[in-house]
Amino acid sequence: MKYENLLKNIVLGFIFVIPFIPLVVCSSLFFPYIVGKNILFRILVELMIGGWAILALFNKEYRIKFSWILGGIISLVGIIFFADLLGENPLKSFWSNYERMEGWITLLHLLGYFLVVTGMLKSQKLWQRFFNTSLLVSMWISFYGIFQLMGWASASQGTSRLDTTFGNASYLAIYAVIHIFIALFLWARQYNWKSPMSHFYGGTILLNIYILYHTATRGAILGFFGAILLISLLVTLFEKENKKIKKVCIGFLVGTMLFIGGFLLIKDTQFVKGNQVLNRFASISLQETTTKSRFMIWDMAWQGVTERPILGWGQENFNYVFNKYYDPKMYGQEEWFDRTHNVFMDWLIAGGFLGLLAYLSLFVSLLYYLWNKKYGNNFSVFEKSIFTGLLAGYFVHNFFVFDNITSYILFFTILAFVHNSISFKENTNDKIFVLDKVNEENKTKVIIPLIIFLTVSSLYLFNAKGLLANKSLLSGMSPHPEGLSENLKYFEKALAYNSYANQEVREQLMLFTGKVKELGADQNISDSFFELSKIEILKEIERDSENTRNRVLAGTFFNNFGVYDEGLTQLEKAKELSPKKQSIYFAIGSANLNQGKYDEALNLFKTAYELEPKYDKARELYALSAIYSGDNDLAEELLNGNIPADLNFLNIYKNTGQFTKMILVAEKIAENSPNDPQSFITLAAAYYEVGRGSDAITQLRKAIELDPSFKEQGEGFIKAIQEKSL
Repeated sequence: MKYENLLKNIVLGFIFVIPFIPLVVCSSLFFPYIVGKNILFRILVELMIGGWAILALFNKEYRIKFSWILGGIISLVGIIFFADLLGENPLKSFWSNYERMEGWITLLHLLGYFLVVTGMLKSQKLWQRFFNTSLLVSMWISFYGIFQLMGWASASQGTSRLDTTFGNASYLAIYAVIHIFIALFLWARQYNWKSPMSHFYGGTILLNIYILYHTATRGAILGFFGAILLISLLVTLFEKENKKIKKVCIGFLVGTMLFIGGFLLIKDTQFVKGNQVLNRFASISLQETTTKSRFMIWDMAWQGVTERPILGWGQENFNYVFNKYYDPKMYGQEEWFDRTHNVFMDWLIAGGFLGLLAYLSLFVSLLYYLWNKKYGNNFSVFEKSIFTGLLAGYFVHNFFVFDNITSYILFFTILAFVHNSISFKENTNDKIFVLDKVNEENKTKVIIPLIIFLTVSSLYLFNAKGLLANKSLLSGMSPHPEGLSENLKYFEKALAYNSYANQEVREQLMLFTGKVKELGADQNISDSFFELSKIEILKEIERDSENTRNRVLAGTFFNNFGVYDEGLTQLEKAKELSPKKQSIYFAIGSANLNQGKYDEALNLFKTAYELEPKYDKARELYALSAIYSGDNDLAEELLNGNIPADLNFLNIYKNTGQFTKMILVAEKIAENSPNDPQSFITLAAAYYEVGRGSDAITQLRKAIELDPSFKEQGEGFIKAIQEKSL
């Protein structure tokens, strides 16, 4: 009993550390807002499982009763396992990457978290303490957000959209929404609403609402209002006993509807337009760029689903669908999407309809146990309505973005709480399990050592190599007094771990090698970086041959180093994998221009332009290639009098003797970049080229005014121009 209580308290201690995970930001790691939180969660869960398994081995009280909530989680983990195994990129599906840190490994840990929490938090007192701990953390995060607003703490997304310790406003938003309703639920359970704890819950609600507003996350805020409406409606319809609560909810129902209606009436006023948060909501429309891009992404995702409807593509594999079915109208958006920005579409892609149904079963089973009189009699109508509203708000939010480790933890916490609140009719403790037939000696001498071995092994397998590779990668990207040779050693060290991080390390190595070239480093070190990058990227392409992004990065890398044969080979393959992505045509066309293959470049840029004629960059590159090919009439027709502020046009006009147009381009560059001294230096050079010395001097003086460090060099140019004009 002595050792059992000690182990029980240790496991409970680990559980009560979980709410503090959102505070973790590890600046010593690559992706500091993501990796530290996920690694800590995994380590805690592994330790918790080990301790809980030993407790459950000897004491039936720690064992878990079956519910359809548990069945849904096990189904989801099982289905996604096979979806990942049979998917496009099993390694990434199981392990994910540093930017997301999800994959099946995280899903497995969430299952473990659910099992431990349901096995250990058996009393309402423990649950209340756990939720109170989480609310205290949310209050600290709220105060941190206020510090960001006041300029006392930095904000990675700026004070217009708070992100606190999440590094992402949408992650903070759903965190705030869930804690608003947890606090409301605990407040509802307080019989004395004037008690200090009631004030604490009320204050937590107000703080989180304030922070939610300043995240300016439309999906989460819409979900919050939808939740308030649903809670008020459910209480209005089903509450029979507590008339006071019913009246309050009727007031909230009417008030919320009036608030929404009033906002719609004033959304075009200067007051709304002048407020950055309110204006984001006022600008919601089917024609908005973000809205249109979401529909295009969902359409691409649906095409991928129809190709693999049963088990999908595996987790973390939407990029294959995005590239294969790329819509050229997406040209103004991010080039490489790895999420559909819709959780339900994400599960469809990851696990097909089986995966989505398993995920949705978590919502359905939770609502079933809440509202079924046979199981949900531990909740009042108001409490059931609060959890239903919380789920609705979470559902709406997930329709527009994607989950992260903190929202996953909170969702699985709610699932565990409802599971433990179910009024089970059968007594599982009376059942005899297989382990009960094992004698005490074998449990002590065989099973406990096995559990300890598996726990220690999991700590290394799931965390050590990836964490060490991460630190080495960041060191490889950071400056060192010893010089670039030290960076090379760290990149080699990161790769030597041979972890799931190799794809990320190889990508960052290529990018860093390009910077080494730009810095004009020693030829030997530059060659060493190039050779290592070349070997590693070809390894990655061999491992993941259908990855368009890897092919494009490799092709661009080789072209930048003048290895055009290898570069064009990779880019041509990328074009086969993603035949409608204009940027691939741009890369191939630019390589052809650099080699003097003007007709080939013209055809490529023409194809890119015809994919989506509204794309200005495609039109300009098509016109540029036309000039190189000697077809100035085509270029004039494409540009239609518009002057591109582009050095490529300036150079080609100069090289072909079209000096008037060269001047127009240089003037446009200076006009578009009035605070950039280099733009005025460029304009001065253009004026000097056509003999306009006095105009060139004027522009050089503007450049000196903007950049005093250029004064000595600029005065030298001015003197040379003046001497030549004498």
